[in-house]
Amino acid sequence: MLFILTAALLPLGLIALFASIQSAHSKQAQREADARVIATAEARQIDILLLRAAGLLRANLTGLDPDDGACHALLRRDQGSFGAPVNLALFHADGTLACATRGFDAIGLPHPRDAGVDVELLPGEAGMRFTVPATNGSYGVGEIPAPMLRHVLAADSNQGIQLSHDGHSLTISKIGKESPLARRVMVVAPAASGQIALHLTVMASPISAVEILLVLLPLLMWAASAAISWVVLDQLLVRPLRQMQRAIDSYHPGEGPLILPRISTPAEEIRALGEALESTAGQLVARELELEEGLSHQVRLTREVHHRVKNNLQVVASLINLHARGTEGDVAAAYASIQRRVDALAVVHRNHYAELEENRGVALRSIVGELTANLRATAPLHAQHLTITLDIIPAFITQDVAVPVAFLVTEIVELVMICDPGGTVAISLTPAATPRRAILTIESKRLGEDICELHSGRARFERIVTGLARQLRSHLDYDGAAGRYQVEIAITPDSLAGKKS
Repeated sequence: MLFILTAALLPLGLIALFASIQSAHSKQAQREADARVIATAEARQIDILLLRAAGLLRANLTGLDPDDGACHALLRRDQGSFGAPVNLALFHADGTLACATRGFDAIGLPHPRDAGVDVELLPGEAGMRFTVPATNGSYGVGEIPAPMLRHVLAADSNQGIQLSHDGHSLTISKIGKESPLARRVMVVAPAASGQIALHLTVMASPISAVEILLVLLPLLMWAASAAISWVVLDQLLVRPLRQMQRAIDSYHPGEGPLILPRISTPAEEIRALGEALESTAGQLVARELELEEGLSHQVRLTREVHHRVKNNLQVVASLINLHARGTEGDVAAAYASIQRRVDALAVVHRNHYAELEENRGVALRSIVGELTANLRATAPLHAQHLTITLDIIPAFITQDVAVPVAFLVTEIVELVMICDPGGTVAISLTPAATPRRAILTIESKRLGEDICELHSGRARFERIVTGLARQLRSHLDYDGAAGRYQVEIAITPDSLAGKKS
């Protein structure tokens, strides 16, 4: 509807806009013509003044006698004819000063450039200087002060006049208070045979109400069309859609069907849209119920898988324990070492099974705590006094990270059982500089001593822990002096880094 109204009003708007533009151009041309007439008249006043002054000086130059004492009298007579303190000076053909009016420092003034009258503006808006040559080579120089020029070129408050020549300018008059709606008209007219440019600025009459209306008429027509279109669209389209939006915002799936308010609009498409939304909402609710049921079933299957894996690992651990009975020496130690690794994997599955409902991952503190308890419980007799301390922030990790971490802790603690059965193992987890990362540290002072460094299984141990670090996609740092292993691991975004146990 907006496009229809726009298309209907567009021809009228174009006609009005064209008429207003033509009217504005015509009035602007008329104003420029009037200003040009005024500028030409003002330039003619300057020409008349210069012709008069040049004629007086040229008459004095005819038969100029350097010994004639009447030279100063002639200049005083000429100065009196101007009715203003005009500076005048007469020069001989060789450039020497014949006489000058009182107070006029005429020494060093330039010769005339040609047979005509040379005109230039004085610096600092002091006035105008003209030079008049004579047929006998002598010449005269005169300076018309700025006040006299302002008197000759009298202008009202709506006109501004400025003279310019070779980078110098002389302001004759300025425009008074300007009206916000008035328009400037600027023209340039030559004066003094084109040697001086007269710049005239005229403030034209303010824009009339008819002109404003003609210019704004297209905009008013467009505004009216927009207002009419908005009222029609708001009542027939926007208002029904807004009612439907409020009903949809207040709708909560699972609390009943979507019921839209009665829409009073002649638009059949809006009513069909409401019915389609009600049908779609019903289908979405049914689909959501199916997805929830499928997700619940999937969670139960996953829990069952982990539960069975945990049970199978416990069966394997029990079988290893049965086979280990009656064995001694290295065979018994081998069975115990295998059983500790199976227990480590079972701990991971048991904790992952417990965290399935929250889906945050596996709590690392729970894993390490249970794992170290099992290690102390299954330690050989000579390592019964081994101490394990924990300092771990609350953090959650995925199962892919939990399994290598459990094996890594088991391998290092088991090496300490052999090298330092009565020592202390410190396990800590601190936040890393990188977000979603933490640093796992396992430290025992005797790990770097010769008894551990020269152990027969040390090479195999290094290969195992290095491979576990690769599974964690990280580098295993070892400090032999401190007996410290460090590795950076990934934690889940829900981990509460910074809080320590």
